[in-house]
Amino acid sequence: MQSKLPAAGLIPELITAVAAGNVIVGAPPGAGKSTVLPLALLEHVPGRIVMLQPRRVVVRNLAAYLASLLGEETGQTVGYRIRGESKVSKQTRLEIVTEGVLSARIQRDPELAGVDLIIFDEFHERSIHSDFGLALALEVQEGLREDLSLVVMSATLDVDELLTLIPDATVLKSAGRQFEVEEVYTGQVQSHTLHEQVTRQIQFSLAQDDGDILVFLPGAGAINKVATLLEQRLNASEYVVHPLYGALSKQRQTAAILPDSRGMRKIILATNIAETSLTIEGIKVVIDAGLENVANYHPPTGFTRLNTQMISQASAIQRKGRAGRLGPGKVYRMWPKEQHDRLAKYPLPQILREDISPLILDALAWGTELHNMRMLTPPSQAQSAAALHRLQQAGAVDRDGTLTAHGRGLNKLSVHPALANMLVKAKEAGAQTHLPELEDVACYVVAACEEHTASERQFHVSAWLEQLAEPQLSGLKARASRFASALGISLKAEIRKLNGEAVAVCLALAFPERVARRKQGSDYKLASGRGAALPEGIIEKSDWLVVKEGQVNGSDVIIRQAEPVNESLLRQLYPQAFKLKDTVTYNSQKKQMEARKTEGFHEIVLSSEPAANVPARIRGEAWVSLLEGLPLSAWPFSEKDWQWWYRYQMACGCDLHQPQAFDSPPVWKNPESPLSLLDHSDISARLSSFKSWEQLAGLSWATLLHQSLPWSQQHAMDSALPLSITVPSGEKRKLVYRSDGEVVLPVRLQEMFGCADTFTVADGAKVITLELLSPAGRPVQTTSDLAGFWQGSYLAVQKEMKGRYPKHRWPDNPMEAEAGRSMKPRK
Repeated sequence: MQSKLPAAGLIPELITAVAAGNVIVGAPPGAGKSTVLPLALLEHVPGRIVMLQPRRVVVRNLAAYLASLLGEETGQTVGYRIRGESKVSKQTRLEIVTEGVLSARIQRDPELAGVDLIIFDEFHERSIHSDFGLALALEVQEGLREDLSLVVMSATLDVDELLTLIPDATVLKSAGRQFEVEEVYTGQVQSHTLHEQVTRQIQFSLAQDDGDILVFLPGAGAINKVATLLEQRLNASEYVVHPLYGALSKQRQTAAILPDSRGMRKIILATNIAETSLTIEGIKVVIDAGLENVANYHPPTGFTRLNTQMISQASAIQRKGRAGRLGPGKVYRMWPKEQHDRLAKYPLPQILREDISPLILDALAWGTELHNMRMLTPPSQAQSAAALHRLQQAGAVDRDGTLTAHGRGLNKLSVHPALANMLVKAKEAGAQTHLPELEDVACYVVAACEEHTASERQFHVSAWLEQLAEPQLSGLKARASRFASALGISLKAEIRKLNGEAVAVCLALAFPERVARRKQGSDYKLASGRGAALPEGIIEKSDWLVVKEGQVNGSDVIIRQAEPVNESLLRQLYPQAFKLKDTVTYNSQKKQMEARKTEGFHEIVLSSEPAANVPARIRGEAWVSLLEGLPLSAWPFSEKDWQWWYRYQMACGCDLHQPQAFDSPPVWKNPESPLSLLDHSDISARLSSFKSWEQLAGLSWATLLHQSLPWSQQHAMDSALPLSITVPSGEKRKLVYRSDGEVVLPVRLQEMFGCADTFTVADGAKVITLELLSPAGRPVQTTSDLAGFWQGSYLAVQKEMKGRYPKHRWPDNPMEAEAGRSMKPRK
């Protein structure tokens, strides 16, 4: 079976290429690259092979599958290692790893003793760990191990992009599996009817198609709602429904993947976890809702914003491929066919939407700075600045960004720097707050924070831990024991009897910016300065909370899980934070900044009085902080500024060509906020003299943003995305760039006579829509097909306009008329 897969045809070339150096393998879904190639390389690579996979569930199942092909158990020739779990032995020669395991291994053993080959599988997913792991491996190869070979495998990524990173690599490409997958587009689905329409589509497919069904949904919430609807409508004796997402237990994930033991027809409701590498036997139909939940880190709050968005074309290809792995299949795409080409080509790399403070700490511990490493996509300046600020707060780096001894110790704990800082400081904080059990509790709290989950039933963290059930309980205990071992202590505290005050102090140690104080009712203010609110239906007695889980909603945060904390404990923990200081805050009613002397905890004000003068620096920082928290729609933009922003988004979306770029063109960054393009110190200094919103709105943001770009990008926007174009009449007319990505040219109809051309921008990538105007400047027709308009609906427009504007030109043959003025010439 393996020899019949298309990737098998690459084996002879791959073996030769690996012996000579690095290799890039491009193979579409279904080619068998993840299964055929690693086993073939085992026979020709003398040392160990480490294979990086971006998903935990894939690591376990892929290792088991490859081991079964060798007739062995997992942990013999083929093993795996993920954080807190491993199955390897002395005889293991192919080790499949994930979640930064490779990066941590390189940090511990830079020479990678015994390892001859590293495979980066599914690199097109652009996992932050894959990107950083490859950058580290390239440095190891160049400085320590010239004999180390690297193989980067991708299903949908343009391999030419990878060649800019590894120019000496041999490129091998394979065809995909031959099985045909029929595409059916079902039309647009409204978000409020998603669950119902997906359920109906499943019922339709059950009646029309054969085989098991794999349904892609955006997240666990949608999966559970569709599962409930199916349970109500399907005969449980004929069908079995399996959820499949990352937070499920290993047993439930395995049950979803393996054939049903009773031979029942399966319906698998999955997130994008099922897009790659997992071969789920029996799948002949894919129903793709076309949506995914993407978590984007929000630096101003320290939380993530969960966005439900359309998938990329690359993801759609992957999902379709699930139906053609074992035979002909069918995919139902729940969006209009004409929308497909408008989907983003590839998903946004994970590095552009994550908190990169762990990555920066890893790079510094390695002995360099992240921006000096060979990253396929570098993070933005704003990301780097926010991450360095967090590391400075934790004492991991000094003011110059240099790694401290404390920071090097944090890095060795292999957990987020904020959580590592809590572990290290728990003993001292326990003495400060008279909570001797704090070290034990810290281990449990770190393990709980790694979960990134919150209970809908238990709002308080301590109550949630008290009622944890298996297998989650055992997993959390195991992780806590690992952290205790790293600290050199043994756990004595019982997880079901943790002191709530100790839990709160641990959270406040890790995340002081997440301390919240009640303003009124269910509204709180975070120490970061952002607003926060309790979820609907939650009643909280405590005026002070420390938030474990929150979800960004606009510029504020919905608190999902927290722990009450006493103000007296906070004062013991952070005595220097409660002091008088000069502040500048924005008065939204007066629309101006106001200077005051305040006492409180960071941005939480307990007392305040007017101040005569404050340093200009503080005023500038206050404006920047205000802008950081604004949703894009609230920015102080003029129409000119918005036009620039829409043009820039188009440049990012189509990866606009940069003819003036030297060597590799700089990456078009697609930030959520215009502030991400600007240097914070420069904009802060520029705004330091501003007092009112009116001054802010009067700033030429378009000019500032344009000048912040590299010259090659400025030139590309000016030349390929012009503000105006010359129409057939010889006049220049303004283009209108819209928020939906469309480009419109409002122009009087008579100025287009004699022209049947298609007008475009972005080097032909975007067709301009013509908004043909009447003599009074009102739209009479909208079209991007001018030739079709003259031959078709022009006659109806001519008939109506002749009666309304008889003094203007409405020729019977507009293609022979001269473009120009609207009025008939005087006789």
